Amino acid sequence: MPTVTLEIPDTAFVSSAQPTGNFSLYPTMYVGTDASYATCIGLLQIALPTLPVSQVDSAVLQLSVIVKSGASPSPVAVNRVTEPFDPSTVTYDTRPSYTATGSQVNVTTGDLYSAVQIDVTGLVNNWLNGTYPNNGIALTNSDGTTAVQFATNVIVYEPYFPKLVLTYSSSPSESTAICFSYAQLAHVIQQLITLYPTSIIKAYTTGFNAAGIQGTPVELFSSPQATYGTLFVLEDSGEYGAVPLNTITAIELPSGTVYDPSISFLPEPTFPAGCDKNLITAYQAYLPVSTSVTIYSGALISATGIVYKNEAGLVVLATDETGLDPIFIPVVNITAVVTGKPSSDSKEADSSSLIIKGKI
Repeated sequence: MPTVTLEIPDTAFVSSAQPTGNFSLYPTMYVGTDASYATCIGLLQIALPTLPVSQVDSAVLQLSVIVKSGASPSPVAVNRVTEPFDPSTVTYDTRPSYTATGSQVNVTTGDLYSAVQIDVTGLVNNWLNGTYPNNGIALTNSDGTTAVQFATNVIVYEPYFPKLVLTYSSSPSESTAICFSYAQLAHVIQQLITLYPTSIIKAYTTGFNAAGIQGTPVELFSSPQATYGTLFVLEDSGEYGAVPLNTITAIELPSGTVYDPSISFLPEPTFPAGCDKNLITAYQAYLPVSTSVTIYSGALISATGIVYKNEAGLVVLATDETGLDPIFIPVVNITAVVTGKPSSDSKEADSSSLIIKGKI
């Protein structure tokens, strides 16, 4: 398998004891609780190269331990930075926000002058496939008593430099059209979570009965080994429902919502020949934008409207050309397509040009 080793020259740490100070030129990056600098957070920006794949088999962050305080292990956690920052100017007062990834390493005194290895495969793949923007990494230590100093490029001694090692297969393992359809759905759901964090969203699912989950979107849960999230989590009155991507038949936003033009879609790759490519590409050819259509997903769930968007693996219906009341429909769970309004639905269709049958 090809392997790429990246140096990480853009690093800094911030200190609560010196909230306006920038420490990007220090030979070490403090993480944890230090006697002089108090609470310290390490920050790294990583420029990923252009790869021939949209996912890697492994991504390992290598950090050399130069100083470690305290006898007990220091739990150093990797966090995904959620907004841009400049390592050369960032301070504790201007530090970017971040969220946990689940990747962590326990640093011990036995790790001094050697590199600890942290698996960040899930995070890097989420950057590569567009699920999250690459704003870098924040390193934290929440034990409140110990601190670790990791080497930066300023330390001069090249073997201690921080590195990211990427290993990938020469051919993508998720190049099929069906797998891409799930990636497309995940990409759109992640944007809906960001755009409508307080809205009641309905996710309809497969099954004999019309069933689904409704609530405010919480996250698209991803395992550390995954390339993108596969469980759409919604919250309703303190209860959390997780809907797997492969069961979603439609996603409905609150009534009166107009399609947000900032929503992006993954570019369609060149699919290998096969039955799944035939199916996915057929929907694009059969349902051009502005087509009046009813799409069925099982016996009890259907949506009627016009085709507002038709991207690889995903169709968006709306009431009219303005994008009113968008319904996001993954094509993998479509059971029938009827262009125009079926006569059996004519009475119900008169009251609204967009109908989702079934109940939550």
